[in-house]
Amino acid sequence: MKKQILSPLCSAVIIPGLGQVLNHHLKKGLIILGIVFILFIAGTVKLALIINSLLKGQVIDRLDSSLIMEKIQAEDIFVLRVIIIAFAIVWFYSVIDAFREGKKMDKEAAGDSQ
Repeated sequence: MKKQILSPLCSAVIIPGLGQVLNHHLKKGLIILGIVFILFIAGTVKLALIINSLLKGQVIDRLDSSLIMEKIQAEDIFVLRVIIIAFAIVWFYSVIDAFREGKKMDKEAAGDSQ
């Protein structure tokens, strides 16, 4: 399969940075993978802290969505939003970069075969 198709698909569907690794840009791919890993861990920790503070000191007998939404709105979720936006930016960059580099590599391969 052509690199301009396979590498962005891997970055978009499987994990950001994998397309760069497939395009033989190992350093860039590992940096993106590291950033994604750090953002994933930070997001998970922040989400766990938010859930812990929502449940602290209370026994939930039933799920009341309006009460849960009130508590979530009272929480400071700015950091979680920043983490999600940063992940989206890294993901988008990874897909676009993998496509551009794959397209360039496909052109070079086509030029070498002629």
